[in-house]
Amino acid sequence: MLKPGYERELGLLLDQYEKLTLSVMERAANLGVPEVQLETEFVEPVVLNRGWARALAEKQKDVMSRYHAEHGTKTALRGTVADVRRFGEGLRAGAHFEAMMECFATASQGGADALSIESRGGQDVFTHSLIRNDLAGILFAISVLAPRDVRFLWREITKNSGDAIPAGDTACALANTAMVMADGLNGRKISHVLSAVIRAMSAVRTLASFEEGARGPGKDCAYENVIVKAATGRPMSMEGKTSAMAHSSLVGNVASAACDMWSNETIVFDDTFGGKSTAVILEMLSYDTALMNESISSGTNKVLGRLYADSDRYRDPQALILCPDSAVRIARAILSEKGDYERVLAAAGEAVEVIEESIAHLRLSEMELKYLALIKHFLGSAPEEHRLIDESVKKYGQKVSEFRASNYEL
Repeated sequence: MLKPGYERELGLLLDQYEKLTLSVMERAANLGVPEVQLETEFVEPVVLNRGWARALAEKQKDVMSRYHAEHGTKTALRGTVADVRRFGEGLRAGAHFEAMMECFATASQGGADALSIESRGGQDVFTHSLIRNDLAGILFAISVLAPRDVRFLWREITKNSGDAIPAGDTACALANTAMVMADGLNGRKISHVLSAVIRAMSAVRTLASFEEGARGPGKDCAYENVIVKAATGRPMSMEGKTSAMAHSSLVGNVASAACDMWSNETIVFDDTFGGKSTAVILEMLSYDTALMNESISSGTNKVLGRLYADSDRYRDPQALILCPDSAVRIARAILSEKGDYERVLAAAGEAVEVIEESIAHLRLSEMELKYLALIKHFLGSAPEEHRLIDESVKKYGQKVSEFRASNYEL
Protein backbone atom coordinates (compact mmCIF):
# COMPACT_ATOMS: atom_id res chain seq x y z
CA MET A 1 0.00 0.00 0.00
CA LEU A 2 1.33 3.40 -0.95
CA LYS A 3 1.13 6.52 1.18
CA PRO A 4 -1.92 8.72 0.48
CA GLY A 5 -1.70 10.96 -2.57
CA TYR A 6 0.02 8.71 -5.09
CA GLU A 7 -3.27 7.35 -6.34
CA ARG A 8 -4.29 10.77 -7.68
CA GLU A 9 -1.98 10.74 -10.70
CA LEU A 10 -1.09 7.78 -12.90
CA GLY A 11 2.50 8.90 -13.42
CA LEU A 12 3.19 9.03 -9.68
CA LEU A 13 1.45 5.70 -9.21
CA LEU A 14 3.50 3.97 -11.91
CA ASP A 15 6.74 5.37 -10.53
CA GLN A 16 5.98 4.13 -7.02
CA TYR A 17 4.86 0.69 -8.14
CA GLU A 18 7.99 0.33 -10.24
CA LYS A 19 10.10 1.11 -7.15
CA LEU A 20 8.00 -1.25 -5.04
CA THR A 21 8.38 -4.09 -7.54
CA LEU A 22 12.09 -3.47 -7.91
CA SER A 23 12.54 -3.64 -4.13
CA VAL A 24 10.88 -7.06 -3.96
CA MET A 25 12.54 -8.53 -7.03
CA GLU A 26 16.02 -7.28 -6.06
CA ARG A 27 15.71 -8.83 -2.60
CA ALA A 28 14.41 -12.07 -4.12
CA ALA A 29 17.39 -12.21 -6.47
CA ASN A 30 19.85 -11.49 -3.65
CA LEU A 31 18.35 -14.25 -1.51
CA GLY A 32 18.12 -16.73 -4.34
CA VAL A 33 14.34 -17.02 -4.02
CA PRO A 34 13.25 -19.19 -6.96
CA GLU A 35 9.58 -18.17 -7.22
CA VAL A 36 7.66 -15.03 -6.28
CA GLN A 37 4.06 -13.97 -6.72
CA LEU A 38 3.31 -10.29 -6.19
CA GLU A 39 -0.17 -9.03 -5.48
CA THR A 40 -1.40 -5.60 -6.43
CA GLU A 41 -4.69 -4.45 -5.03
CA PHE A 42 -6.28 -2.13 -7.57
CA VAL A 43 -7.79 0.47 -5.25
CA GLU A 44 -10.86 2.50 -6.16
CA PRO A 45 -9.10 5.27 -8.17
CA VAL A 46 -7.38 2.58 -10.27
CA VAL A 47 -10.67 0.78 -10.91
CA LEU A 48 -12.55 3.95 -11.80
CA ASN A 49 -9.87 5.41 -14.11
CA ARG A 50 -10.01 3.51 -17.37
CA GLY A 51 -6.68 1.97 -18.36
CA TRP A 52 -4.88 2.46 -15.05
CA ALA A 53 -5.04 -1.21 -14.08
CA ARG A 54 -3.55 -2.26 -17.40
CA ALA A 55 -0.77 0.30 -17.10
CA LEU A 56 0.08 -0.82 -13.57
CA ALA A 57 0.11 -4.48 -14.53
CA GLU A 58 2.31 -3.78 -17.55
CA LYS A 59 4.78 -1.77 -15.46
CA GLN A 60 5.11 -4.49 -12.83
CA LYS A 61 5.29 -7.31 -15.34
CA ASP A 62 8.06 -5.49 -17.20
CA VAL A 63 10.21 -5.39 -14.04
CA MET A 64 9.38 -8.99 -13.16
CA SER A 65 10.20 -10.20 -16.67
CA ARG A 66 13.62 -8.56 -16.52
CA TYR A 67 14.47 -10.36 -13.29
CA HIS A 68 13.26 -13.63 -14.75
CA ALA A 69 15.52 -13.15 -17.76
CA GLU A 70 18.55 -12.07 -15.71
CA HIS A 71 18.23 -14.28 -12.61
CA GLY A 72 15.80 -17.05 -13.57
CA THR A 73 13.29 -15.99 -10.90
CA LYS A 74 9.87 -17.35 -11.77
CA THR A 75 7.19 -14.74 -11.20
CA ALA A 76 3.46 -14.22 -11.25
CA LEU A 77 1.25 -11.19 -10.63
CA ARG A 78 -2.11 -11.35 -8.89
CA GLY A 79 -4.42 -8.41 -9.45
CA THR A 80 -7.11 -7.89 -6.83
CA VAL A 81 -9.87 -5.59 -8.02
CA ALA A 82 -11.52 -3.45 -5.37
CA ASP A 83 -15.26 -3.96 -5.01
CA VAL A 84 -16.32 -0.39 -5.76
CA ARG A 85 -20.02 -1.13 -6.22
CA ARG A 86 -22.52 1.08 -4.43
CA PHE A 87 -25.35 -0.69 -2.64
CA GLY A 88 -27.72 2.16 -3.45
CA GLU A 89 -26.80 2.13 -7.14
CA GLY A 90 -27.11 -1.63 -7.46
CA LEU A 91 -24.74 -4.57 -7.14
CA ARG A 92 -25.52 -6.12 -10.52
CA ALA A 93 -25.47 -3.16 -12.89
CA GLY A 94 -24.49 0.48 -13.09
CA ALA A 95 -21.38 2.51 -13.74
CA HIS A 96 -19.36 1.15 -10.80
CA PHE A 97 -20.14 -2.47 -11.60
CA GLU A 98 -19.18 -1.91 -15.24
CA ALA A 99 -15.92 -0.20 -14.24
CA MET A 100 -15.08 -3.15 -12.03
CA MET A 101 -15.65 -5.69 -14.82
CA GLU A 102 -13.61 -3.58 -17.20
CA CYS A 103 -10.80 -3.50 -14.64
CA PHE A 104 -10.69 -7.31 -14.59
CA ALA A 105 -10.43 -7.38 -18.37
CA THR A 106 -7.77 -4.67 -18.67
CA ALA A 107 -5.68 -6.11 -15.82
CA SER A 108 -5.58 -9.38 -17.73
CA GLN A 109 -4.61 -7.54 -20.90
CA GLY A 110 -1.79 -5.86 -18.98
CA GLY A 111 -0.35 -9.24 -18.01
CA ALA A 112 -1.90 -10.08 -14.63
CA ASP A 113 -1.63 -13.85 -14.18
CA ALA A 114 -4.38 -14.28 -11.58
CA LEU A 115 -7.38 -12.17 -10.63
CA SER A 116 -9.21 -11.88 -7.31
CA ILE A 117 -11.64 -9.70 -5.42
CA GLU A 118 -12.73 -9.05 -1.85
CA SER A 119 -16.44 -8.90 -2.64
CA ARG A 120 -18.83 -7.11 -0.29
CA GLY A 121 -22.20 -8.72 -0.92
CA GLY A 122 -24.11 -9.03 2.35
CA GLN A 123 -21.99 -6.44 4.11
CA ASP A 124 -24.91 -4.03 4.26
CA VAL A 125 -26.93 -6.23 6.61
CA PHE A 126 -23.95 -7.99 8.21
CA THR A 127 -22.29 -4.87 9.63
CA HIS A 128 -25.59 -3.60 10.99
CA SER A 129 -26.30 -6.96 12.62
CA LEU A 130 -22.80 -7.68 13.95
CA ILE A 131 -22.58 -4.57 16.10
CA ARG A 132 -26.04 -5.32 17.49
CA ASN A 133 -25.41 -9.01 18.22
CA ASP A 134 -28.29 -9.81 15.87
CA LEU A 135 -27.72 -13.48 15.07
CA ALA A 136 -30.66 -13.69 12.68
CA GLY A 137 -29.27 -10.78 10.66
CA ILE A 138 -25.80 -12.34 10.61
CA LEU A 139 -27.30 -15.61 9.38
CA PHE A 140 -29.33 -13.82 6.71
CA ALA A 141 -26.29 -11.90 5.47
CA ILE A 142 -23.93 -14.90 5.31
CA SER A 143 -26.31 -17.64 4.17
CA VAL A 144 -28.60 -15.76 1.78
CA LEU A 145 -27.15 -12.44 0.66
CA ALA A 146 -23.43 -13.18 0.38
CA PRO A 147 -23.64 -16.49 -1.56
CA ARG A 148 -26.15 -15.03 -4.01
CA ASP A 149 -23.84 -12.11 -4.71
CA VAL A 150 -20.69 -14.26 -4.95
CA ARG A 151 -22.32 -16.64 -7.43
CA PHE A 152 -23.52 -13.82 -9.65
CA LEU A 153 -20.24 -11.95 -9.43
CA TRP A 154 -18.00 -14.91 -10.24
CA ARG A 155 -20.01 -15.87 -13.28
CA GLU A 156 -19.26 -12.36 -14.53
CA ILE A 157 -15.60 -12.35 -13.42
CA THR A 158 -14.85 -15.58 -15.27
CA LYS A 159 -16.26 -13.99 -18.44
CA ASN A 160 -13.93 -11.00 -18.07
CA SER A 161 -10.72 -12.71 -16.93
CA GLY A 162 -9.20 -13.14 -20.40
CA ASP A 163 -5.99 -15.18 -20.19
CA ALA A 164 -5.65 -14.64 -16.43
CA ILE A 165 -6.66 -17.29 -13.91
CA PRO A 166 -9.83 -16.40 -11.98
CA ALA A 167 -8.26 -17.11 -8.61
CA GLY A 168 -10.70 -16.59 -5.74
CA ASP A 169 -12.66 -14.40 -3.36
CA THR A 170 -12.47 -13.61 0.35
CA ALA A 171 -14.89 -13.00 3.19
CA CYS A 172 -12.96 -9.93 4.31
CA ALA A 173 -16.09 -7.79 4.50
CA LEU A 174 -17.73 -10.37 6.77
CA ALA A 175 -15.45 -12.76 8.67
CA ASN A 176 -12.41 -10.47 8.78
CA THR A 177 -14.58 -7.66 10.11
CA ALA A 178 -15.69 -9.95 12.91
CA MET A 179 -12.11 -11.05 13.55
CA VAL A 180 -10.87 -7.48 13.90
CA MET A 181 -13.80 -6.48 16.09
CA ALA A 182 -13.04 -9.43 18.37
CA ASP A 183 -9.43 -8.26 18.72
CA GLY A 184 -8.53 -7.83 22.38
CA LEU A 185 -6.67 -4.63 21.56
CA ASN A 186 -9.95 -3.16 20.38
CA GLY A 187 -11.77 -3.93 23.60
CA ARG A 188 -13.30 -7.22 22.40
CA LYS A 189 -16.38 -5.61 20.96
CA ILE A 190 -17.71 -9.02 19.95
CA SER A 191 -17.20 -12.57 21.16
CA HIS A 192 -14.27 -14.64 19.89
CA VAL A 193 -16.56 -17.66 19.77
CA LEU A 194 -18.97 -15.75 17.55
CA SER A 195 -16.09 -14.65 15.30
CA ALA A 196 -14.92 -18.28 15.00
CA VAL A 197 -18.39 -19.51 14.06
CA ILE A 198 -18.76 -16.67 11.54
CA ARG A 199 -15.47 -17.76 9.95
CA ALA A 200 -16.81 -21.30 9.49
CA MET A 201 -20.08 -19.96 8.08
CA SER A 202 -18.24 -17.68 5.66
CA ALA A 203 -16.51 -20.63 4.01
CA VAL A 204 -19.79 -21.29 2.18
CA ARG A 205 -19.76 -17.96 0.33
CA THR A 206 -16.06 -18.28 -0.53
CA LEU A 207 -16.63 -21.86 -1.70
CA ALA A 208 -19.31 -20.47 -4.04
CA SER A 209 -16.65 -18.57 -5.98
CA PHE A 210 -14.90 -21.85 -6.76
CA GLU A 211 -18.16 -23.47 -7.74
CA GLU A 212 -18.68 -20.63 -10.23
CA GLY A 213 -15.27 -20.75 -11.90
CA ALA A 214 -12.50 -19.66 -9.52
CA ARG A 215 -9.50 -21.99 -9.67
CA GLY A 216 -7.05 -20.71 -7.08
CA PRO A 217 -4.71 -20.09 -5.54
CA GLY A 218 -7.30 -18.64 -3.19
CA LYS A 219 -6.60 -15.15 -1.91
CA ASP A 220 -4.48 -15.02 1.24
CA CYS A 221 -6.70 -12.91 3.49
CA ALA A 222 -9.48 -15.49 3.22
CA TYR A 223 -8.59 -17.40 6.37
CA GLU A 224 -11.56 -19.64 5.60
CA ASN A 225 -9.47 -20.96 2.69
CA VAL A 226 -8.37 -23.85 4.94
CA ILE A 227 -11.97 -25.07 4.94
CA VAL A 228 -12.44 -24.31 1.25
CA LYS A 229 -9.28 -26.25 0.40
CA ALA A 230 -10.60 -29.25 2.32
CA ALA A 231 -13.82 -29.01 0.29
CA THR A 232 -12.29 -28.42 -3.16
CA GLY A 233 -8.66 -29.58 -3.16
CA ARG A 234 -7.79 -26.30 -4.88
CA PRO A 235 -4.49 -24.55 -4.00
CA MET A 236 -4.69 -21.77 -1.44
CA SER A 237 -2.60 -18.76 -0.61
CA MET A 238 -2.62 -18.05 3.14
CA GLU A 239 -1.30 -15.37 5.42
CA GLY A 240 -0.33 -15.61 9.08
CA LYS A 241 2.19 -14.14 11.45
CA THR A 242 3.74 -11.73 8.93
CA SER A 243 0.32 -10.14 8.55
CA ALA A 244 0.73 -8.66 12.01
CA MET A 245 2.07 -5.64 10.10
CA ALA A 246 -1.56 -4.99 9.12
CA HIS A 247 -3.64 -6.60 11.86
CA SER A 248 -3.62 -9.17 14.63
CA SER A 249 -5.25 -12.49 13.77
CA LEU A 250 -4.53 -15.09 16.52
CA VAL A 251 -3.87 -17.66 13.75
CA GLY A 252 -0.28 -16.76 12.90
CA ASN A 253 1.01 -20.34 12.69
CA VAL A 254 -2.10 -22.41 12.05
CA ALA A 255 -2.62 -20.80 8.64
CA SER A 256 0.76 -22.19 7.59
CA ALA A 257 -0.43 -25.76 8.01
CA ALA A 258 -2.56 -25.77 4.87
CA CYS A 259 -1.03 -23.17 2.57
CA ASP A 260 0.22 -23.74 -0.95
CA MET A 261 1.54 -20.19 -1.15
CA TRP A 262 2.71 -18.22 1.88
CA SER A 263 1.82 -14.55 1.84
CA ASN A 264 1.43 -11.37 3.84
CA GLU A 265 -1.19 -8.68 4.26
CA THR A 266 -1.15 -5.15 2.87
CA ILE A 267 1.70 -3.07 4.24
CA VAL A 268 2.75 0.54 3.76
CA PHE A 269 5.58 0.94 1.24
CA ASP A 270 8.13 2.68 3.42
CA ASP A 271 11.77 2.70 4.55
CA THR A 272 13.10 0.55 7.40
CA PHE A 273 16.63 -0.13 8.65
CA GLY A 274 16.52 -3.35 6.63
CA GLY A 275 15.43 -1.68 3.40
CA LYS A 276 12.03 -1.08 1.89
CA SER A 277 9.21 -2.65 3.92
CA THR A 278 8.19 -4.81 0.94
CA ALA A 279 11.69 -6.28 0.66
CA VAL A 280 11.88 -6.95 4.40
CA ILE A 281 8.57 -8.85 4.40
CA LEU A 282 9.63 -10.79 1.30
CA GLU A 283 12.75 -11.93 3.14
CA MET A 284 10.72 -13.12 6.14
CA LEU A 285 8.34 -15.02 3.88
CA SER A 286 11.22 -16.56 1.94
CA TYR A 287 12.71 -18.17 5.03
CA ASP A 288 9.31 -19.53 6.04
CA THR A 289 8.72 -21.04 2.61
CA ALA A 290 12.25 -22.46 2.47
CA LEU A 291 11.47 -24.37 5.65
CA MET A 292 8.13 -25.56 4.28
CA ASN A 293 9.69 -26.72 1.02
CA GLU A 294 12.51 -28.50 2.82
CA SER A 295 9.98 -30.34 4.98
CA ILE A 296 8.33 -31.61 1.79
CA SER A 297 11.67 -32.70 0.30
CA SER A 298 12.64 -34.49 3.50
CA GLY A 299 9.25 -36.13 3.99
CA THR A 300 8.62 -34.32 7.28
CA ASN A 301 5.93 -31.96 6.01
CA LYS A 302 3.15 -33.68 7.96
CA VAL A 303 5.15 -33.24 11.16
CA LEU A 304 5.77 -29.57 10.40
CA GLY A 305 2.12 -29.04 9.51
CA ARG A 306 1.04 -30.60 12.80
CA LEU A 307 3.46 -28.40 14.74
CA TYR A 308 2.15 -25.28 13.00
CA ALA A 309 -1.43 -26.23 13.87
CA ASP A 310 -0.81 -27.44 17.40
CA SER A 311 1.22 -24.38 18.34
CA ASP A 312 -1.90 -22.26 17.74
CA ARG A 313 -4.69 -24.79 18.27
CA TYR A 314 -5.86 -23.62 21.70
CA ARG A 315 -4.74 -20.01 21.46
CA ASP A 316 -8.26 -19.01 20.45
CA PRO A 317 -11.44 -20.61 19.06
CA GLN A 318 -10.73 -18.76 15.81
CA ALA A 319 -7.52 -20.76 15.47
CA LEU A 320 -9.11 -24.03 16.57
CA ILE A 321 -11.69 -24.12 13.79
CA LEU A 322 -8.95 -23.52 11.17
CA CYS A 323 -6.76 -26.45 12.25
CA PRO A 324 -6.76 -28.94 9.36
CA ASP A 325 -8.69 -31.62 11.25
CA SER A 326 -11.35 -29.10 12.26
CA ALA A 327 -11.47 -27.67 8.74
CA VAL A 328 -12.03 -31.13 7.27
CA ARG A 329 -14.96 -31.69 9.64
CA ILE A 330 -16.52 -28.36 8.74
CA ALA A 331 -15.96 -28.96 5.01
CA ARG A 332 -17.66 -32.35 5.25
CA ALA A 333 -20.60 -30.78 7.04
CA ILE A 334 -20.87 -28.16 4.29
CA LEU A 335 -20.70 -30.68 1.47
CA SER A 336 -23.33 -32.88 3.11
CA GLU A 337 -25.89 -30.20 2.21
CA LYS A 338 -26.99 -28.83 -1.16
CA GLY A 339 -28.30 -25.31 -0.58
CA ASP A 340 -26.20 -22.41 0.69
CA TYR A 341 -28.55 -21.78 3.61
CA GLU A 342 -28.38 -25.37 4.81
CA ARG A 343 -24.61 -25.39 4.27
CA VAL A 344 -24.12 -22.32 6.46
CA LEU A 345 -26.18 -23.82 9.26
CA ALA A 346 -24.21 -27.08 8.99
CA ALA A 347 -20.88 -25.22 9.10
CA ALA A 348 -21.97 -23.23 12.14
CA GLY A 349 -23.23 -26.32 13.94
CA GLU A 350 -20.02 -28.23 13.30
CA ALA A 351 -17.91 -25.28 14.46
CA VAL A 352 -19.86 -25.15 17.72
CA GLU A 353 -19.24 -28.87 18.25
CA VAL A 354 -15.53 -28.47 17.58
CA ILE A 355 -15.33 -25.67 20.15
CA GLU A 356 -17.40 -27.54 22.73
CA GLU A 357 -15.10 -30.56 22.50
CA SER A 358 -12.11 -28.37 23.40
CA ILE A 359 -13.58 -26.19 26.14
CA ALA A 360 -11.19 -27.64 28.71
CA HIS A 361 -8.19 -26.45 26.67
CA LEU A 362 -9.48 -23.12 25.37
CA ARG A 363 -9.85 -21.38 28.74
CA LEU A 364 -12.93 -19.51 27.61
CA SER A 365 -14.27 -16.70 29.81
CA GLU A 366 -17.76 -16.79 31.28
CA MET A 367 -18.86 -14.34 28.62
CA GLU A 368 -17.53 -16.59 25.86
CA LEU A 369 -19.21 -19.66 27.36
CA LYS A 370 -22.51 -17.78 27.48
CA TYR A 371 -22.09 -16.82 23.83
CA LEU A 372 -21.36 -20.39 22.87
CA ALA A 373 -24.61 -21.50 24.54
CA LEU A 374 -26.48 -18.61 22.93
CA ILE A 375 -25.25 -19.51 19.45
CA LYS A 376 -26.05 -23.19 19.96
CA HIS A 377 -29.58 -22.35 21.09
CA PHE A 378 -30.08 -20.03 18.12
CA LEU A 379 -28.92 -22.65 15.63
CA GLY A 380 -31.23 -25.21 17.18
CA SER A 381 -34.22 -22.97 16.58
CA ALA A 382 -33.17 -21.32 13.31
CA PRO A 383 -36.15 -20.56 11.05
CA GLU A 384 -36.82 -22.10 7.64
CA GLU A 385 -34.98 -20.25 4.88
CA HIS A 386 -38.11 -18.79 3.26
CA ARG A 387 -39.29 -17.49 6.62
CA LEU A 388 -35.92 -15.92 7.40
CA ILE A 389 -35.90 -14.25 3.98
CA ASP A 390 -39.43 -12.89 4.30
CA GLU A 391 -38.87 -11.53 7.79
CA SER A 392 -35.40 -10.15 7.02
CA VAL A 393 -36.34 -8.37 3.80
CA LYS A 394 -39.06 -6.53 5.69
CA LYS A 395 -36.94 -5.84 8.79
CA TYR A 396 -33.70 -4.69 7.17
CA GLY A 397 -35.48 -2.90 4.38
CA GLN A 398 -36.69 -0.56 7.10
CA LYS A 399 -33.61 -0.50 9.34
CA VAL A 400 -30.64 -0.56 6.92
CA SER A 401 -30.59 2.32 4.48
CA GLU A 402 -28.16 0.59 2.08
CA PHE A 403 -30.09 -2.67 1.87
CA ARG A 404 -31.95 -3.30 -1.37
CA ALA A 405 -33.61 -6.70 -1.80
CA SER A 406 -33.25 -6.30 -5.57
CA ASN A 407 -29.45 -6.41 -5.23
CA TYR A 408 -29.85 -10.07 -4.39
CA GLU A 409 -32.86 -10.91 -6.58
CA LEU A 410 -35.11 -11.18 -3.54
